[in-house]
Amino acid sequence: MKTETLKINITQRILNINDNKVLSKIAKLLDEENIVGYDADGNPISEKEYTKDIHEALHQLSQGKLETYSSEEVKRKIVG
Repeated sequence: MKTETLKINITQRILNINDNKVLSKIAKLLDEENIVGYDADGNPISEKEYTKDIHEALHQLSQGKLETYSSEEVKRKIVG
């Protein structure tokens, strides 16, 4: 089945659902699969993974365990 046909078929099926439990499951699945970017190796990153990574980085930062660099340090590393 072509992508556009599949989208239309799924949309029509979703519009006919009246069960909130089923709709919540669909929403959860879409939220988990929502691609918001890609990592340095080109692998997709979901919104859920991105949020988890940000929270982990903030936690490490608050613990003083996150390695950070100033703008000048980054410039020196790139330019040399």
